[in-house]
Amino acid sequence: MINKESATRGAKSVTPLIIGIIPFALISGITAANTGLSLGMALLMSIGIFAGASQLAVLQLLSNNAHMLVIIYTALIINLRMMIYSLSIAPYLQGIKMRWKVLLAYSMTDQSYAISSVHFLNNPEEDYKSFLFGASLTLWIIWQVNTIAGYLMGSIIPPELGLDFGIPLTFIAILLKGVVGWPGYIAIIISGIVAVVASSLPMNIGLVLAAIAGIAAGTISEIILSNEGRSSGRE
Repeated sequence: MINKESATRGAKSVTPLIIGIIPFALISGITAANTGLSLGMALLMSIGIFAGASQLAVLQLLSNNAHMLVIIYTALIINLRMMIYSLSIAPYLQGIKMRWKVLLAYSMTDQSYAISSVHFLNNPEEDYKSFLFGASLTLWIIWQVNTIAGYLMGSIIPPELGLDFGIPLTFIAILLKGVVGWPGYIAIIISGIVAVVASSLPMNIGLVLAAIAGIAAGTISEIILSNEGRSSGRE
């Protein structure tokens, strides 16, 4: 069963991020229309994949007549970060039924994960399943509605308008809210450097490497700082 109060809190928590989601979804819909997909196929892809970066990559590959195996592999590589997210949030969702795990795994986004993981740290009494579901469902609805709107707009909105600028702003807002202490800042710096250096790697694998490097750097720095704290305490 869903705790309506927790689900409502989850939905409200992601409301400020909608302003960054809408242009991303519009761009996805516009790109689908310009690629030549029918509205039904565009909607099916949006519902089936439900991952903005992957959808745009798939559309680009489709426009270039890439092999289907290459398209599938690319989408999987880009979404590999979700596995890291799942490992992070898994302790909060132990004991729930498998159907809920499947639903939450499908509907979770970068934004709903980031907001939920920060919220869970500060609110241990929360109904984790319901909160994450409320946050993810809200973004799912916003994404689908605006993907359709973007498709119907077609080429009316020129790319020079720069709607995609809202995407990095959304992630920066989430990121800064969840940073705690030096290990967090070190993780951000290292992952940012790796992301820039590895940006030219194929299949967007640089994003995965940046995530791994940031986690490793943050973990190592936290261990070092903890050991230094113990040493100072003994003295």
